[in-house]
Amino acid sequence: MTCPTCHLEVAAGDDECPRCGTLLASWTGAQREESPWSRPPSDEPTLAFASPAEYAATHPAPPEVPAPGFVAAGSPPPAWTLPQQPVRKRRLALPVLVLALALLVTGGGVAAAGYYLGWFGGGRGPAEVVPGTAVSYLQVDLDPSLVQKASAWQFLRDLPQVKEAVASGRPDPKAIAWKLLAVPGTPLEDVDYARDVQPWLGDRFAVAAVPRQAGGAGGLFAVQVRDEAKAAAALRDWAGRTGQAWDVTIRDGYALLTEPADTRAFLGQLDAGPLSSNATFTADLATLGDPGVAAGWIDLAAAARLAEDAPAGPVQGRAVVSLGFTADTMTFGGRLIGLGETGLTGAADLGALPASTWAGLGFADGGSAVEKLFPTMEAYLRDWLTEAGLDEADLAALLGRSFSVGLSSSDTAAEGGMPEVGLRIETDDVARARAALEKLVGPPEGGLPVTSRVEGDVLFAATSAPYLGELASPPATLGTDPAFVKALPDHARASFSLFVNPVPVLRLTGWSGGENAEFVGALRGIGAEYVAEGPGSGSWAFRVVRD
Repeated sequence: MTCPTCHLEVAAGDDECPRCGTLLASWTGAQREESPWSRPPSDEPTLAFASPAEYAATHPAPPEVPAPGFVAAGSPPPAWTLPQQPVRKRRLALPVLVLALALLVTGGGVAAAGYYLGWFGGGRGPAEVVPGTAVSYLQVDLDPSLVQKASAWQFLRDLPQVKEAVASGRPDPKAIAWKLLAVPGTPLEDVDYARDVQPWLGDRFAVAAVPRQAGGAGGLFAVQVRDEAKAAAALRDWAGRTGQAWDVTIRDGYALLTEPADTRAFLGQLDAGPLSSNATFTADLATLGDPGVAAGWIDLAAAARLAEDAPAGPVQGRAVVSLGFTADTMTFGGRLIGLGETGLTGAADLGALPASTWAGLGFADGGSAVEKLFPTMEAYLRDWLTEAGLDEADLAALLGRSFSVGLSSSDTAAEGGMPEVGLRIETDDVARARAALEKLVGPPEGGLPVTSRVEGDVLFAATSAPYLGELASPPATLGTDPAFVKALPDHARASFSLFVNPVPVLRLTGWSGGENAEFVGALRGIGAEYVAEGPGSGSWAFRVVRD
């Protein structure tokens, strides 16, 4: 049943709502039927709400269901009244209201207040209908938190499909996704979304890899549904069109799609416990914070054991990932947990490159990695090193403690629009690194036009003397560029980082962006970084920044 006050789905038999404390024992069956909150979900598309005020404007509260302790002035008497609540519950009304207002006023509080007050969320998540034995899991939520919905629409606002949906006045992310899925030539091209899909399709989806009894793993797909009968009929029809047999099982508001040979075993594993009860899974996923629009998890060790071509060496650890938005940033990132030795340590600050840099790559402790990995890589490197006249020590000195390379289109750029290339290398043997670089680029008369300079334990090299001076003494650095900082907020601690400013790239390539020109033209930075957080653990992210 549904709580009449905060609209939370409450387990049958509960005497009071676990969220707001409303007594349910005296809430009569007739009152439940009369309450608009007990009706089946509306078929209207999912809306994006930029604020609680916007939500209230599109979802006015029914006059017959006043919030406990509040009666609007001039309102007609309600058709029924809630049973008198004990004083101990009524005393919570003011503190709860104060808490909600405080959360709304403080930064980031909209999501927390919205969850508490029932503006979004609720219902079973896909992890509750996936077997706890799953070794990998990916979920998509097209009705995420209030903040995520508003931010996603804002970030994607220039895309033609989004502009068309917003212009209709009822933007529905599922309708947009359907247009991309049911294109001409596919088995679903004749399926009408409004008629055949919207009435039963929910907002949450998941795919998981589940161990098979005979070895290996099979796929399980979970689709949230609002009308179980219509969903089962439609999905069985679609499965038949693919030419591959699929079983469709309805379980707790979800349709589960499995191969017939797996169905009995997978449902048995689900009966033994869902993935949501797997303590390792829930703890790992919690490290992401808000799971955003999509989130995933994989037990790397378990997945490796089930793989047909298992890796030669031992595999350990786990990984989690999510996709989320702010109004001007899209972030696809996650964490690596307990992987053992990764070789990714130290920091290489890409932000130390000149502000004129429009593309850069940096990594730390390359020299140490060479020493550790050279025995396994020697067969691949031997011929190249011999031809260049280098050895293992030369390569280690050249990669050093911190290695950064950048491309620039500043006033020092070469004629013809070709970008300048520059290196910044921190190393324990700067003389050896400089000699190795000179061997690689060749003699001045016939090799690449590279000049170099040494300052302390830092080697600078560039394709022109003016840009070399910019590298050694930049008038401004990338670390002062707001787009760079948003794309790589942890650049000073990153063991690996990559940055691209799309504007010069588009200018050099002549690409306009096609039908997505407005969205592409608003992009200001693309970045990727990995930050080591201990042996075998760290966080990584790929970000896109726009105006």
